[in-house]
Formats: sequence, structure tokens, C-alpha cells
Amino acid sequence: MLNSALFRFIITFFVCLIGLTENNMQAQSHKINWGVRLGLNAVSITSYKAFQTDEVLTNSSFTNENGYLINGFARFNFNRIFLQPELSWNNYHRICSFSLPIENNSDYYPSVDLKIHSQAINTNLLIGYNIVHDYPFLFGVYAGASAIGTYRTDYSMDIAEPFLKKDLLLNYSGILGVSINISKLYFDLRYEATVPINYLNLNDIPSIPNNYQNVLIKRTESFLSFSVGVMF
Repeated sequence: MLNSALFRFIITFFVCLIGLTENNMQAQSHKINWGVRLGLNAVSITSYKAFQTDEVLTNSSFTNENGYLINGFARFNFNRIFLQPELSWNNYHRICSFSLPIENNSDYYPSVDLKIHSQAINTNLLIGYNIVHDYPFLFGVYAGASAIGTYRTDYSMDIAEPFLKKDLLLNYSGILGVSINISKLYFDLRYEATVPINYLNLNDIPSIPNNYQNVLIKRTESFLSFSVGVMF
């Protein structure tokens, strides 16, 4: 239901952007631009291990899930070079899986899924270069860094009650990407990789069964996102 509503909203957003672009094809160059964009993101876990009392658990895996983003930005132009500070809201989804050993047995329990749904405010700083600089057509590449402030995380497992965590968690990532401008219509494709390793101790999840306590998940993450918007 949510995905259907979001899809209709994005289609409407596209139609409005196309109409805006057709009415603003006058070639002009700005020292400062600003814009807004909407898009999708996907979390990929580049390294993943689950431990219990220093023992690596079997069937450790993850599932990529799509999330959403809203981003506002400014662009300071120095001929072909640009500096772009950004502020964005991101909605991330992840599913981590693992199996626990059966006591006094060499077998393992069936794999369980830990669903992690988080919301974050990201501050980004990018520096880029427009390979194509023939307004209203621009094609640029950029690199930069992001500070990711996760302020809300929802955990859920089939075997335990859902748990909401509102502690602020700060993380960092490096960014590589490309952008395309057609008049005021703006497209952005980027890849982000987190720098520190993330640790999740299941002891932080209240009402989780005792045999799932002392499970530690160690992971590094990357994000791929695509968005479309307007730049004035």
C-alpha cells in the first residue's frame, strides 16, 4: 500500500518536473544554485558476521531492501568546478539473518531474520567537476563525505516483540557519484561506503529471548541511491 502510494507520488512528481523543464529552457548560468530531489536508496552489507561469545554463527547473511530519501542542496559554481553542501533525510531498510547452535548438539536452530528499519539525517559535502558544461545540459562527476546521524531504529524478529531505539548514532561515509542536468531537471546517481565498522549487540533489544542475548553483529555497509529533482 505504501509502495503504491509512493509510486503514484513519484510519477506525479516526474510530470510536474517535465512541465517545469519545458517552460524553462532559457540558457543561463548561475554562480549559486539550489535544489531539491526525491529518490530511492538500497543498503548493501559489504562484510557481515554474527558472533555469540566469540563464536562465528552459521547461516549469517543479509538481504538488501529499498528505502527512500529527500534531499535539499546548494551548489556553488566556479566555472566547471562546483561545491555542493547537502542536507537529507533517509529511510533505510535491512534484514540480517543468522542461526544459533543447539546446546550439547552439533546442529543449529533454523535461521532467524532481524529486520532493521532506521531513519537518519545526513549532512553531505561534495566537490565536483562538470565534464559537459553547455547549459542547459550539464554532466558532472563528484566525490565527498557524509555524516550520518541515525535518530530512530526499529528492530523486529518473529520470536520477539518489536523494539524502538531513539538513541543518536553517528556514522560516516565516503561518496562517489554522477549528476545530469537538463535545464532545471536534475538526476543523481551515487554510491556511498561507510568508514567505521558497525556493531549491533542484541542485548540492546528488550524482551529478546535469553538464548539470543550476547549475539553481536559486525558489519560494514554501502548505499546505492538514485534520485530526481529540480535545480534552480
